[in-house]
Amino acid sequence: MTEVIQELENRRWQAMIDVDLSTLNVLLHPNLRYTHSTAAVDSKESYMQALEKGVFDYREVDNTDVEIQTFDGLALVNGTAEIKVVAREKEFLLRSRYTCVWVEGSEGWQFLAWHNTPIAS
Repeated sequence: MTEVIQELENRRWQAMIDVDLSTLNVLLHPNLRYTHSTAAVDSKESYMQALEKGVFDYREVDNTDVEIQTFDGLALVNGTAEIKVVAREKEFLLRSRYTCVWVEGSEGWQFLAWHNTPIAS
């Protein structure tokens, strides 16, 4: 099962970089809560709108120390990420530890929650 979740994570990251809203619409759970490193929180709708408008322009993601735990209908993913993103017209390299949650339901596995904490330089 961890291989399935890893593949979904890869698809999600690539869809974010490509601004592939149709893929994200399938992967993101309707009740998504996406907590940014600034503590701002997006819903599925507001997050997808931000991507579409270019508020977040993801360029590259490098994940390390990824640990996937699966439970009955739930997957917990922890890892470290270096994310190159343009936000508010400025390029950033975000280094953070993150936790995300995938849940399995009638639509298959969907991305339910994201939370990350910046790593001090």
